[in-house]
Amino acid sequence: MANAPFTVAIVGRPNVGKSTLFNRIVGQRVSIVDDRPGVTRDVISRKFEWNGVTIQFLDTGGYETAGRSELEIGIREHIEEAVELTDALILVVDITTGPTAEDEEAVNFLRRCGRPVILAANKADTIRREEEGLVDFMGWGFEEIVAVSALHGHGTGDLLDEVVKTLPERAGEVDVPEQEDLIRVAIVGRPNVGKSTLLNNLVGEKKALVTSIPGTTRDPVDTLVEKDGQAYLLVDTAGIRRRGKIKEIEKYAVVRGRVAIERADVALLLVDAEEGITETDAHVFGEAWDAGCACVVLVNKWDLVEKETGTSGEFAKKIHETFKFLRPCPIQFISALTGQRTGRIWDDLRRVYNAHDLRVGTSELNNKLEGWLAHCPPHGIRGRHPKIMYMSQVESAPPTFVVFAKNPDALHLTYQRHLINELRKEYGFEGTPIRLWVRPASRKAAKNFEVAATLPK
Repeated sequence: MANAPFTVAIVGRPNVGKSTLFNRIVGQRVSIVDDRPGVTRDVISRKFEWNGVTIQFLDTGGYETAGRSELEIGIREHIEEAVELTDALILVVDITTGPTAEDEEAVNFLRRCGRPVILAANKADTIRREEEGLVDFMGWGFEEIVAVSALHGHGTGDLLDEVVKTLPERAGEVDVPEQEDLIRVAIVGRPNVGKSTLLNNLVGEKKALVTSIPGTTRDPVDTLVEKDGQAYLLVDTAGIRRRGKIKEIEKYAVVRGRVAIERADVALLLVDAEEGITETDAHVFGEAWDAGCACVVLVNKWDLVEKETGTSGEFAKKIHETFKFLRPCPIQFISALTGQRTGRIWDDLRRVYNAHDLRVGTSELNNKLEGWLAHCPPHGIRGRHPKIMYMSQVESAPPTFVVFAKNPDALHLTYQRHLINELRKEYGFEGTPIRLWVRPASRKAAKNFEVAATLPK
């Protein structure tokens, strides 16, 4: 058991600098910052330690009481849900504009929540602005108003001191899994394919903002889930589009989605069953595979498809024909909205992760290699013939093998693919890329290689 971190939400009306302040506090650019209001839509969270106190900071979307659109209502509900989870709140206001009607509404809402509230007057970039601007907010009755400049970092230390003073005596206790036990899972696909809905289904509660508007998720949302004793870190990524179709603000989301893929062990690749397979799907899935993720293909919205005998088999065949590299991957036909077959995803995740992390001993591998070579020796190229000497696995996640050969440049790509196929036949490696490198063989290289292959990874 370990002490859970305190939770502090950063709230306020749109465009007062909440995300800039959040990024300043946690020390990295996690939330997207843009001059236009409404850029942050999901609740983003990161841990930060100040004076020995661990705090989980939540960055929320701009609170608008008057908004009636589907998106604005969803953002407001997210903020209200986040507030329920907090030990304290930071209300950010803009010192350059003074109090507004929306600020007043936010103050009234937060006071009804019964949580301690610290008022942060942002954009106090000069001493004169600070002195003149703070007076306008004193009528609200806060004992302490902290002037900050999230852009320049001024006052953030004082703000954190005030936060720590306001926190309750101790946080509750929760089980915190060790970092190395986590299976990191990125949920990827083109916009509006159902990624956020799937995340909410797998988590069992509403974590990601779900609307019918494409491109809603702009920041990856990390959610820790435990299933059958295994910890998973689920990341809902922004929908990745082809470069020519990326709008100005979406360029940030696309980059963030790629970062999520690169740090994931497994990618859940979503296809829209109604719209079928598209060029964008090929682009997205190729990125996940090239990044070395193990993959599970999920055909979403299957409940909306008119089905006959063999419909799923035909769809799977089309996927394999379009994405030949995904042939080793399991395919599930699901409905993230209704939960149809989503329970099977957990078993697929474990299997492909175990394959992704599998290591084969050098001695065993070379015994197998001897049989493969005897059954199907490699042909030469332009009169030059390769001679494979030995093979060993140098990495896992993804499984990476090196073949040492004389005349390695004469070992044709088709034979390299043959070796990868033999590895799959023998060891499975379900759902994971296999990387194969060919290197020249020498006595010195062999000795160094055998030593390196025995070292723990």
